[in-house]
Amino acid sequence: MDKLKELNLLLLEDNLEFAKNTIDTLKIYFKKVTHAVGVQDALAIFENSRIDLIISDIKVKDGNGLDFISLIREIDKQIPIIVLSAHKDEEFLFKAISLNILSYELKPLSYKSLNKLLENINLYFTKNNTKVIIGKELYYNYKSKELQESGKNIKLTKKEILFLELLLKNHNNILTDELIQKNIWEDQIMGEGALKNFIFRFRKKVKEDFLTTVTNVGYKLSYN
Repeated sequence: MDKLKELNLLLLEDNLEFAKNTIDTLKIYFKKVTHAVGVQDALAIFENSRIDLIISDIKVKDGNGLDFISLIREIDKQIPIIVLSAHKDEEFLFKAISLNILSYELKPLSYKSLNKLLENINLYFTKNNTKVIIGKELYYNYKSKELQESGKNIKLTKKEILFLELLLKNHNNILTDELIQKNIWEDQIMGEGALKNFIFRFRKKVKEDFLTTVTNVGYKLSYN
């Protein structure tokens, strides 16, 4: 399940004891696990961090997990979401299915159920990370992490890959300088001049103009 080591997971769960035990296990498999106890916290984390997968309880202290998922779906139609519930509630189940969830799981998860779930997540990302069109002759392949222009591969650095995937995740919004700093450079401080130099060098690799600069705000993909 090597694919999981590339993923950042958001867990929405207000039962602290269950959350701690679950997080301790999930950290073995995933690149990063971020925990939120309420809907508003979870939304803030999603909007300001790179999140690849969401696991959400049905009932949390400040709302309903399905309401949270509905809000996420207004932002991102594709991100895989797994629902956790202490009860098999058919009404919740049908509503969750309509929100295009990846899986509906009963808690507590047994070792066998958890292992099966992890295998399904790994399979999902292996099968679905494919080619995305970002220009007339420009494609990005999530699976191989390759940028192709007119059929030719463009070699990308690790930070350029992170930047491009962050652009794609925020394709309907402006990717702010602050979000770039937080997701790509993390604890390192990236000055304004260094960031502009990074963007300049990235742009020089590609003939097609795929990036729009929004002055004093950030960047967004030119191609719709």
